[in-house]
Amino acid sequence: RNVTGVQTCALPICQIMINKHTLIIEAAIKVFARSGLEKGKISDIAKEARIGKGTVYEYFRSKEEIFKAIEQFMFSEISTVFKSIKSSPLSPKEKILHIMNWSLDMSTEMGDTMLIITELWAQASRGHYHGTSSSQLVDFYEDYKHEIEKILKDGIDIGEFRDMNKEGVATMLMAFLDGLGLQIIIMKNPKVFNKIKSEAIESFMRGILK
Repeated sequence: RNVTGVQTCALPICQIMINKHTLIIEAAIKVFARSGLEKGKISDIAKEARIGKGTVYEYFRSKEEIFKAIEQFMFSEISTVFKSIKSSPLSPKEKILHIMNWSLDMSTEMGDTMLIITELWAQASRGHYHGTSSSQLVDFYEDYKHEIEKILKDGIDIGEFRDMNKEGVATMLMAFLDGLGLQIIIMKNPKVFNKIKSEAIESFMRGILK
């Protein structure tokens, strides 16, 4: 299976199916970012993907099913990059810097499709808070936070980072990145954001370095 959960094979027909599955997800990201989950329609997704509405239903039974696939698609991609950073020979300080720069660069490159993150948060948090559904987003954030805590611990152990409440700082780092991601949406100007990004990262690092 690939990151979208589609069974792969060597046959050309399988590759076509994988491509269409991914095409629908990418089209849905644009539609939901632009219109929201409630207003975005299957017909809008089909139009964005330049395929028939019936083709969308061949892969997904509802908008909610597409939304779950978007969660899996996005977090699988992020997890792949994060794992490569974590397993790299970089020092803990370099890993934290790399995570911050990569996260913010990705947010900048996404542009207005960053709005899908707000949709993911709203949809996932609603069910999680009221105990009506599980959430890939919540599970992802919990795992992400624990992995950052391990990097912080390594930094403390070798004397790069000051002694700290690792869970608190990991939570703060994630909130810091999410908050800056929202600023990218508000500013709508990557050039302006890039001017303040370095100062923001440097200020955060000054707070954790020994």
